[in-house]
Amino acid sequence: MASQHDSAVPGSPAEGVEPGVLAEIKTFEEQCQARYRFNNAWDVVLTVGGILVGVGVVAAGAYAVSKLAAILGAVITAIFSAQRAFPFGQRAQFYRSLIGQSSNLRTDVTTNLTTAEAAATTLKSLRLDFAQQLPRGGTPGADGQHSQPVH
Repeated sequence: MASQHDSAVPGSPAEGVEPGVLAEIKTFEEQCQARYRFNNAWDVVLTVGGILVGVGVVAAGAYAVSKLAAILGAVITAIFSAQRAFPFGQRAQFYRSLIGQSSNLRTDVTTNLTTAEAAATTLKSLRLDFAQQLPRGGTPGADGQHSQPVH
């Protein structure tokens, strides 16, 4: 029978690992998840909004309502510009990647595959990525290429 301190229990700290490290990893994951949800939601809103307005442009054109089609065309342009300026989809993927990395780190800690010191070092690196390597909105560069996210 397993004891209360059995390190094989999922989510329990491995032998010799500070519970604080696991708490820090969990907090980091929660921060990433919150930002992932925010960015993913806005990506969906802008994408669905663009599709619906695009259908509106087609309908306005079919019914010969040129003024409405022009206004809806301007709205589509604004939506597209917002997607370029605020790359919510790329940001959501970035945070999803950090969530996966921190989840793997938590698994390594709970299964005693890494030390608390190594886990803390890895978590520092993930936090640095979280703070510095966020994909930014892009504009075409001097060579005509679209800017790429840092990570």
